[in-house]
Amino acid sequence: MLQSSKSEFIEVIIDDAYSRGIAHNGVVVTIDRQKCNYSMYDPSGCKKCLQLCPVGVFSTRPIEKRDFSIPSKERIDPTLWIILAPWADWCNGCAACVKECPQGAISIRIGEKQLVPTPGPDPLGVKG
Repeated sequence: MLQSSKSEFIEVIIDDAYSRGIAHNGVVVTIDRQKCNYSMYDPSGCKKCLQLCPVGVFSTRPIEKRDFSIPSKERIDPTLWIILAPWADWCNGCAACVKECPQGAISIRIGEKQLVPTPGPDPLGVKG
């Protein structure tokens, strides 16, 4: 499954492994869909990035567009949602989402600077 949308400011790409917000200002926010355990209707699903991002980079949506012309037994589970970064161009590089993601699912690149989760006492690895 590959989905993509593009504007003059940002491109959002979703595939089976990742969702990426690629801003024209050099910011790329990547969410590893294999690690992220967000679920809209599951109270145990994580929502930290949505709750703590000070500028509102993240959003949610169903995995696939709902098609009500398909018989109900064949439709996609409506509780399957994903996190994406449709406002990656707003990212200020604070890396709160990278530091606080319990699954290590979020990485941010701002120009040449890569903010990635690392194991250990300092949960933020900066590769310059």
